[in-house]
Amino acid sequence: MQTRSAGVVIVGGGAGGLELAIRLAREGHKDVLLIDRSGTHVWKPRIHELAAGLRRGHVDELDYAGLAEHWGFAFERGELLDIDATGQQLTLAELLDRDGRTAVGERRIGFDALVLAIGGVTPDMGVEGVLDQALMLDNEGDAERLFERYSTGLLAHAVAGSERPYQVVIVGSGATGVELGALLATDAPGADLAPRASQPRIEVTILEATDTFMPGMDEAVRESIAKRLATAGIAIEVNQQVSRVTGDRVETDAGDSFTADLTVWAAGRVGPPIADRIAGLSTNKKRQWRVRPTLQSIDSERIFVLGDCSYIDDEPAPPTAQAASEQAEYLATQLPRYLADKRLEPFEFKDKGTLLSLGDAGSVGEVRGLFGDDLQLRGRLARAAYNGLQRQHQFILLGAVKGTAEAISDVFGRRVGPRLKIH
Repeated sequence: MQTRSAGVVIVGGGAGGLELAIRLAREGHKDVLLIDRSGTHVWKPRIHELAAGLRRGHVDELDYAGLAEHWGFAFERGELLDIDATGQQLTLAELLDRDGRTAVGERRIGFDALVLAIGGVTPDMGVEGVLDQALMLDNEGDAERLFERYSTGLLAHAVAGSERPYQVVIVGSGATGVELGALLATDAPGADLAPRASQPRIEVTILEATDTFMPGMDEAVRESIAKRLATAGIAIEVNQQVSRVTGDRVETDAGDSFTADLTVWAAGRVGPPIADRIAGLSTNKKRQWRVRPTLQSIDSERIFVLGDCSYIDDEPAPPTAQAASEQAEYLATQLPRYLADKRLEPFEFKDKGTLLSLGDAGSVGEVRGLFGDDLQLRGRLARAAYNGLQRQHQFILLGAVKGTAEAISDVFGRRVGPRLKIH
């Protein structure tokens, strides 16, 4: 097994990893290698739209190879298998073709600096039936599997002539679960196997284990969201710790049972399973790699971690695309300083607020003001804020000219389709 070397190696092409690779290349740092197990990038905040029926082409899917060629960094498909921090090299697992045969064997790649931007996953929390009966929403593949079950489930429900609504239960009241529920209940394309007019009515129930819907959200925003969901017919049940998931219902410790033709498990966020298998890099109880305020691993100064898979001991950042993007911007300035043996400044997260789109139930958000004041956004103003965040991401990935062209295409090409959401 040969070992190759690169200067900066970034594992994970999500919002943080991809933006970092582009920012470094754009500033002239050409010895940058981005690694991802997929060949294409979809911005994570839009994955729930794939689950509701939008196609990849409608959510700005981009090829890593094309972006690498455009900006001048290297890209290679692969999945992280191990890291030798002392030897400054990582190992990628063998790459299989669609028939399960080995297409590319294990590879070793050396590095001067390594950035882990792998993201996180949804934990099953040891609840019976979750892995077998529920669906999660961690990546594009999950989203497409969810829509396939949703779509075929609607068709089967209609063919059976059932008079009751098609029941969707979403466990967890975080942003992803709430937005997916609102989209399914009000604005989803529906099954692709039958016309919308012949599909059954859909009822959505959101279960939250704590006594607060959307814990951690600003009270005024939370109340506005809850009111809009209620108007859309979505039921919200708090103090419902799930004890068991079966093929047709969700049971809770409170003794309640909820009929579920489709169960979506969106309860919490932890680091990737690979974090448990890599020796020498410390993690917290949520399987996130522990890092210093400079985003360097507490065990190795050459290894940096950003996004959902990292945890800053002194002041943790939230597991959001916003935080990952800010960390990418920070590392784009600090990595060159590290490689030049200069002192690093600590990362400081600047919360810009939260924005959510609730399908036909409207848009809601809160933006942090320059002087500490919070601005509550509703309706068209909130939608404009979503568009602004998407444009910012597109401009980083595509540049000003192509980013502008994409924005114009969105305005004129997507009015006939379902409403889109960015946060």
